[in-house]
Amino acid sequence: MAQRTKRSSSAPSTANVSDNGYGAANDGLTEGARPSSHGDRKPNRGERSSQTSHPTAMLVRTGSLPLRRRNDGRAPTPAVRLAHTLARAASDELPAVSALGLKAALETMAPASMLAAAADLDCWLDWCDAESRRAFPADPEDLVRYLRALGTDGKKPATLARRIASLATTHRLLGFDDNTLPTSTAMVRNALRANRRQGAAQRQAAPLRFGGEPAGVGGFTIAAMLDACASDPQGLRDAALLSVSYDAGLRVSELIAVAVDDVRPQPDGSGLLFLPRSKTDQEQLGAWASLSADTMRRLRSWRSEADVSEGPLFRRVGVDRRRAKANAAAEARWPEDAATVGRAKAGELVTYTIGERPLTRQGVTGIYRRIALSAAEQGLVDVPPDELDRAVKALSTHSLRVGRAQDLFYCW
Repeated sequence: MAQRTKRSSSAPSTANVSDNGYGAANDGLTEGARPSSHGDRKPNRGERSSQTSHPTAMLVRTGSLPLRRRNDGRAPTPAVRLAHTLARAASDELPAVSALGLKAALETMAPASMLAAAADLDCWLDWCDAESRRAFPADPEDLVRYLRALGTDGKKPATLARRIASLATTHRLLGFDDNTLPTSTAMVRNALRANRRQGAAQRQAAPLRFGGEPAGVGGFTIAAMLDACASDPQGLRDAALLSVSYDAGLRVSELIAVAVDDVRPQPDGSGLLFLPRSKTDQEQLGAWASLSADTMRRLRSWRSEADVSEGPLFRRVGVDRRRAKANAAAEARWPEDAATVGRAKAGELVTYTIGERPLTRQGVTGIYRRIALSAAEQGLVDVPPDELDRAVKALSTHSLRVGRAQDLFYCW
């Protein structure tokens, strides 16, 4: 385990939470130290962190620390995940599938598409098991019953359309011809249309604009959230994450896939971001996006503090806070050249754990909501107390794309 630390001046401490964020799954400490007993509590509104000129904190790199994984400790790749689910769907009644053909078909799919197809296929297989129905080839009437069951459970029209599209993909992977797909029958198409007419309007992600009027839900803006980011490793990562996502208008799948080498500094201080693949670029031709000079400055601060020189640009930052029994006892546990980094309350030992793997989709959502909550607590946005919970939960990974589109519209 490598340690890279340095002494810093006093500054306010960050909220006593990790990257699990506000109401999101614990994503920040899966590669880091175990949190203290109070590490996941939600900060009280109006709570202020004390200042001290004697912070006691550590920054730890965790490339060799174990992940919380089942089986052999390795997470299955999207292709393996989908292949395992297809094996569950296979039966002796189905025609033989060419292994080479299946591999070629999987190579044309984006990782996110494979994961979505696997999850949708699992849902269909579970329903067929519960209803004693044949999964493949699917009966069009069973597909209509399935769609009605999903609608009764409150699933959105877009979810139903994606489930049917995934089942069409699965039929193709299992060797069925496009001309005979049960998902393309008139009754299935009519069931989807009926659901769209009867269903409630799709919930649009709350816009997160840079500033100005009209502001997004709850009055949150990128500018206010950037001001809420602390100057510790977690805060520097958060500020860079917000800036890159907004400047480039990235989808969350594109954001978490950004690597250090994808960012190209320019002579005027700005930067270019290369996107090797996106949802609308399945052929991997690549695309470029511009990054402002401020965004490049935030990226340099994050990379310098966390010592990120290659691999994923945005990584997990675990925050472990615990009371230090005595400064002497704490220093005795560290090598002589280990100083301190970050911000801490007096008598508190803080360890920032920098992971080697990229953030997850759920982790990014939690980060955005945690920053928004911090901005409200610091008085950077004007949100009535009874509206705060709703406003924070309305933010999602798509909020920055919606806000950026609105900013471009109002600029004209």
